[in-house]
Amino acid sequence: MMDDRTTTTWGPLAPTLALALTLALATGCPGEAGTTGEAGSSGDSTTDGTPTSAGTGTDATTVTTVTSAGTGDSGVVDTGTGEESGETSTEGSGDSTTGTPGEPGPDLRLAGPLAVQVQTDTEPLPTGCSMSYDLYTPEGQGDAPVVVLAHGFQGNRGTMAGWAEHWASWGVRVVAPDLCHASIIDTDHPQNGDDLRALVTALGLGPVIYAGYSAGGLAAVLAASEDGQAVALLGLDMVDASGLGLAAAPGVAAPAFDIVGEPSMCNTTNNGLAVFGATADGRALRITDADHCDFQSPADFLCGLTCAAGSGGFDDAQIELAVLGLSTAVVGWQSGVEPTGAQWWTPGEHYYEELTGSGLVQEP
Repeated sequence: MMDDRTTTTWGPLAPTLALALTLALATGCPGEAGTTGEAGSSGDSTTDGTPTSAGTGTDATTVTTVTSAGTGDSGVVDTGTGEESGETSTEGSGDSTTGTPGEPGPDLRLAGPLAVQVQTDTEPLPTGCSMSYDLYTPEGQGDAPVVVLAHGFQGNRGTMAGWAEHWASWGVRVVAPDLCHASIIDTDHPQNGDDLRALVTALGLGPVIYAGYSAGGLAAVLAASEDGQAVALLGLDMVDASGLGLAAAPGVAAPAFDIVGEPSMCNTTNNGLAVFGATADGRALRITDADHCDFQSPADFLCGLTCAAGSGGFDDAQIELAVLGLSTAVVGWQSGVEPTGAQWWTPGEHYYEELTGSGLVQEP
C-alpha cells in the first residue's frame, strides 16, 4: 500500500468511514460530489480569477446551458506574493510559441473570452459501460480540439466541472465522463482507461488530450499509452497505487505534464511523479501547500474529510489560481489554441518565473 493510515474515532459511523478511508488511501481521492454530476452554469470568475463553484443540473438525457464568458482581456491577478502579476492581454505575445520575456501572453488564471455551452448525454460503449458525460463547448467552436477529463476514485464528473468550464472558455471542448469502475464496489483501473478510449472512438472526437485527477489521472495514463494519436497527457495529482501507470508510462509518446501537491493523505508518496518521469516526454511541477483535494473543482465533502491537509503559507484561493493557470496552459499550448501557454512551463518565461519566484510553484 502506498499511503499512511490515520485512525480517528467516529462513533457509530466508524465502520462505514473506515471502509471508505481504507479503500480511498489505496486508490486516490474518495468522495461523491454530493450531486448527480451534472454541470450547470457556474457563472463568471471573480475579478481575482477564482472561478465560482459549478452548479448542478437536472438528470436528463440532454441538458444544455450557456455560461457567461469571462473578461478574457487585460486584468490584474493578485497571486498573494505581495506583488501584482501585471496587466495581461488576450492578444498574447509576439512569439507564436512562448512569447518573449517582458511580453507575457494572456493570464490563463482568468476566465477566457468565450461563453461555454454544456450538454449532458449518455453513450453505451462496446466495453459494457454506459458512460454519462458532460460536453463543454466554447460558443461558436464546435470543431475545437478536445480534452477528455476524468474524475478521481469514488467521485463523479461534477468534481471536475470548474476545470472543464474554465478550459473551454479558452477555446477547447472538454468531455467530462462518469467513470464506470471507480467506486468502492467496482474498481477496475485498466477498464477505466479502455472506457475513455472507447468513448473517444464512439463520439468521433480523436485525437484528444487525456487529462485526469487522482485515479482518473491513472485512467488517462492508461488510455494515452494505448492511443497512438494522443495529443498530450495531463495529470492532476495523479495516483498510481498498484504500479499500473508506471508499467504503462513508456508507452506514452505524447508530451506529458503532471501538476502535483505536497505529499499528503491519499497521495503520500506523490507516486505519479515516477509515472510521468517514465514517459518519453514528461515534466512536472509542484504547487506549494496544495493537498489532494485542491485538484478538484469544486472539492467534495468526503475528500475534505479524508484527504485534506492543514493550511500552509499559501491559501486555497492562491492554490486554485495556480492550478487554473498551469492546467489551462497545458491545454491551450498542446491543443494549439493558446501557444503562449508554454510560458507557464518554460524556465525564463514570464509566468514560470512569477510562480516559481514567489515560491507558490516549484520543481518537484
